[in-house]
Amino acid sequence: MKRTAFSPHEGIYIQHLKTHHKNDMPVQHYHDAYEIYLQLDGVRYFFYDNMCYTLKRGDMILLKPFDIHYAESREVDYYERYVINFQSDALKPLLTDSEIYLLLEEKWHSCIVHLNEDDTMEMFGYFERAKKHSGQNMFPEAKLLTAAAFELISRALKYTGSVSAIVGEKVPPQIIAALRYINNNYKEGISLDDVSEAANTSKYYLSRLFRETTGATVFEYIENLRLTRVHDLLINSKMTLDEIAAQTGFLSSVNLSRVFKKNYGLSPRAFRKDNQ
Repeated sequence: MKRTAFSPHEGIYIQHLKTHHKNDMPVQHYHDAYEIYLQLDGVRYFFYDNMCYTLKRGDMILLKPFDIHYAESREVDYYERYVINFQSDALKPLLTDSEIYLLLEEKWHSCIVHLNEDDTMEMFGYFERAKKHSGQNMFPEAKLLTAAAFELISRALKYTGSVSAIVGEKVPPQIIAALRYINNNYKEGISLDDVSEAANTSKYYLSRLFRETTGATVFEYIENLRLTRVHDLLINSKMTLDEIAAQTGFLSSVNLSRVFKKNYGLSPRAFRKDNQ
């Protein structure tokens, strides 16, 4: 099983999915892009920030790059949704750097909100217009896609300021304690005994409950979190591999490179070069 679910997105990616098959993420999942998710039908269970949300028609999610999340079908086979992922650079043909900063750094925050039926249909229309222009890189479709995506993003941000966040199902306190401990100590060496002690439960019970709740084992989650931070630093900093290894719990650049290549199929240096 692939231990880290990472989906890179270049430019603007839009997908409409309607499925009658169960679709559970094998482990936590993240992107290097912003994401807007709109639930159109059926039920989907979404795990984010120590909460489990039951997504139904009208529920919309906004995520920042590198936000770790997990979704599953559980007992429900059918669901329909729209999703858009985009890099900030994809808006440069339309917006200035300062406008992009205002839109994505100051106004954007990760959240989950519920829209009424009229607003759901309006957002669906924005997705449909953007989807019509996607997949084509020639003029004028590329320009029209950027404009449609900007319109969709702007409208989604307006909704987040005018509607209430949906209520999630609280994650078991042992898992919250475990996640808090891991998130605060992932730069250090962490054992299962350390995590179970922080969660005040046995490591055998914690291991089972952690897998049931998050979709990953404790060590898969730790590695996934560390790789998320590595990925971010490779793209957004000039730190050396030794410095990144020290900041992310891999202890050495050799160990970091081995784990990174196992998960992504290329070395950290090659990844950084490709993204420059």
